[in-house]
Amino acid sequence: MMSRFRPILLALSMVPALAAPALAQEAQPVAPSGMTARLLVSMDRLGDAAISPDGRWIAYVVRTMAPDLSKSATHILLADQDHPKQPHVALQGGPGRQDMPTWSADGHTLYFRGPDAKGVAQIWRAGSDGAAPVQLTHAPLDVGAFQVAADGGFAVASFRVFPDCPTLECTVTRAAQPSVGTLYTSLNVRFFDSYGDGRYNALFRLDLGDGKAATPLMPGFASDVPSRPAGSASAFALSPDGKTLVFSARPSGVSANLSTMHRLFEVSLAAPAAPREIGAGDPGSKLNPVFSPDGRQLAYMDKDGVGSDGDRAAVRVRDLASGTVREIGASIDRWPNAIAWAADGRTIYARSDDDGRERLYAYRLSGKVERLPVDGVSAIDVSRRGLMLVTSSFSSPPQVYAADAAGRSLHRVSDVGAGQIAGLAMARTHSLTFSGWNGEPVQAFVTEPLNPQPGRRYPVLFVIHGGPHGVYQDEWSFGRNPQVWAARGYATVMVNFHGSTGFGKGFAQAVLEHRGDRVLEDLQKGWAAVLAAYPSLDGDRACAMGSSFGGYMVDWIAGVWNEPWRCFITHAGTFDTRAYSSDLQWHGDRQTGGAPWEVPEAVERFNPVRYAAQWKKPILVTHGGRDFRVPFDQGLSAFTLAQRRCIPSELLYLPGENHIVSGAAASVLWYDTVDAWLDRWTAK
Repeated sequence: MMSRFRPILLALSMVPALAAPALAQEAQPVAPSGMTARLLVSMDRLGDAAISPDGRWIAYVVRTMAPDLSKSATHILLADQDHPKQPHVALQGGPGRQDMPTWSADGHTLYFRGPDAKGVAQIWRAGSDGAAPVQLTHAPLDVGAFQVAADGGFAVASFRVFPDCPTLECTVTRAAQPSVGTLYTSLNVRFFDSYGDGRYNALFRLDLGDGKAATPLMPGFASDVPSRPAGSASAFALSPDGKTLVFSARPSGVSANLSTMHRLFEVSLAAPAAPREIGAGDPGSKLNPVFSPDGRQLAYMDKDGVGSDGDRAAVRVRDLASGTVREIGASIDRWPNAIAWAADGRTIYARSDDDGRERLYAYRLSGKVERLPVDGVSAIDVSRRGLMLVTSSFSSPPQVYAADAAGRSLHRVSDVGAGQIAGLAMARTHSLTFSGWNGEPVQAFVTEPLNPQPGRRYPVLFVIHGGPHGVYQDEWSFGRNPQVWAARGYATVMVNFHGSTGFGKGFAQAVLEHRGDRVLEDLQKGWAAVLAAYPSLDGDRACAMGSSFGGYMVDWIAGVWNEPWRCFITHAGTFDTRAYSSDLQWHGDRQTGGAPWEVPEAVERFNPVRYAAQWKKPILVTHGGRDFRVPFDQGLSAFTLAQRRCIPSELLYLPGENHIVSGAAASVLWYDTVDAWLDRWTAK
């Protein structure tokens, strides 16, 4: 069964570098159509998914989009694993905003988040038949992430509140007061896409009897739980007996601008008091706490260094009686993105970046680590029967699968969006390994144009990922999807340069203090290797594109390596590294080896603005108006330079978007603008 759903991927990294074949030349009698930007944005999408503890039921969220792209809706479907051929049941109630499904300990009750009559997000309950949901909470503020106690008597939920407010109503009242200005005394000025107003995500105990009593569990604690912008319930854990809460957070008062270091804190729910740090003084950043099924142990991810994406994360287990901590799988040079206990309490599952795929690992408490036979895993959940997985590939959108505890007997559960793309052809993607910086192996992915024809050469889009501790993997993307460009007749090249995750700690950290030379060397050697391996790619009709760190690299190579390119597209890229306006000051310090006033030469060494006089190729700049990670002035500066130098250039300003273009209409506009730019400059 497994082979039916594995991606079509040629493992060219298994053969000597540059030994890749030319693009497939089989002529198609009738060329099937491919993916379009509008279809990609509007197609149904899989959201959260959860399996009941007994393994019978799987609940999953489906997002649908209005035809005019003006709004979306989410609803929950229930799949009965005892009757897999039966249609999935839609959960009743709620005007299109159901999400965060979670099961009761006995598997008979589904809890989820949905709006009340006023549109405020609350916790609801339904049976496994999905009928007649019941509203459990009546909070005056939106419920955020939540977990329900095993006995169903209460929940722990996050709300965005003022830390010194003793009640939720206090926050409602204070937030409604008019204000003409804000005085800041620390760097919590703005984060990601909003200005700070003194509120933080904080955890409360909610009584599910009357649904009104809300007890603050971290009063006065000035730090977000979960972290923003994309934190989830994995930031905290409720013990099986309901007596203890553990959460991961930056220490109170520490600005997210200056540190990514997270610690573990404990709160007694029997006698609530100020959060107590667990393992105070231990090095590392601690994330994703999870109690063992018997409640005697706590597993978590422990990142070394400053806890950034390029730091190795160990799987550690703390014995709660003795306080003893041990690492599981210390010998493996990969690290988890998320962890979950097996039902028997003897294994911890982890999904990890690994050689251009997100793979599933089993960490045995005995110390052994096994890689399970499933790839493209973006979510996991466990039951007494085995595993629920969400997987995807370059050619297949995310779907829910069920498997046994060994990751085998894989069978597909969901078909989200399948009908919308059933008649489409998907381009093939190949993996190529070449010799990069320091002679070390580096991976590149090449996505063919759709239906390549014999003797024809194709324009190329050279895409540079963000991070730099990001990675291109064999997984579906609703953001920058190479299938869209393949359908338009472009090949796409994606290099996992030094700094990328999934190739070991040394590979990821080689970029530190070398973002402008080692990454550049990998990109240059990768480009040469791909052109040598794929004669169907027309290197004379190529454009380079990048977002975030990739946008910075486009701004960099626009001045230092512009010869091969017909044009550039830079999104949310840093143009002048001397700026102090990013909401993540620690990130720049990490990349350069110190603060700007400590290492000014390092900051200037790879600063794109130094090479402004060498810019000469057409450039499209795109930027969100609510981007505080790389503020809009960076994009505006790049555009201003191009205009003043009379370089063909355009600026796409997206006022409602942040660092990521996620709005449906904005995404289509972004694709349309990029496609028109590519067509203009890669034409023969």
